[in-house]
Amino acid sequence: MKAFRYRTCRGQFRSQPPNTVDAAVHAGFKGAGCIELVGSDNSETHTIVEVSKTLTEIRSKRIFEQLNPDYVLYDTSADSSCSVLHAITSQAEITRLFVVTTADLKALQTANDAFAFLEQYNGESSAPIQMGGLIFNNITSSFEETFVNDFAYHANARAIGKVPHSQVVRQCELYGKTVIEYRPQSNHSYYYRRLANQIVDAAGAIYSGNFPQPMSSERLRAWSLEWAERIYALENGLVTDGAAI
Repeated sequence: MKAFRYRTCRGQFRSQPPNTVDAAVHAGFKGAGCIELVGSDNSETHTIVEVSKTLTEIRSKRIFEQLNPDYVLYDTSADSSCSVLHAITSQAEITRLFVVTTADLKALQTANDAFAFLEQYNGESSAPIQMGGLIFNNITSSFEETFVNDFAYHANARAIGKVPHSQVVRQCELYGKTVIEYRPQSNHSYYYRRLANQIVDAAGAIYSGNFPQPMSSERLRAWSLEWAERIYALENGLVTDGAAI
């Protein structure tokens, strides 16, 4: 399977874009291609301008038509605002939105913002974007999985897969390799392969009415306090055997 990954971060597209596809696209493991662009130190306004400019260049050079990838992934950082996400969706043919989150509250708040963006975008667009699903990343325990699952339940977001925490990721990163490339037989490679299959299944499915319903800031705050009380009760022995969870 060939995939083309586009990231709004450090990059190869500058004021003078490459003249050939080979110069623009970094060839990765197993035929995956990647274009990285827009420095992380740029302002939000500059990032949006560069994203729009680059998407125009990609279309004008017919990069996708020449590479003929099976999937095109647009990867935006959690540090990016929804304005950057809007810049991509307004110019690219996005069919699914997948939201990756850890169990940190800040990450869940960002996921909730992404749901709010999707709700607003679909309300204004004649071609709504389907919600592909919520993906749990860097999960360290069953508690964290339960915590994020509860967030998904309250936001009406369908969870499709998880990737647990592992030092294998750090090891492979230090070697400058992907996990599947350097540790293909590791348990973590199994999780990545399974997640890839889950994404493929979600990309081809139609879920009627499966749009997330973002929590308001007040409801999200109340939900956070509910979990704070549960953890307090568990840590102080007021409940046992995980009853607070």
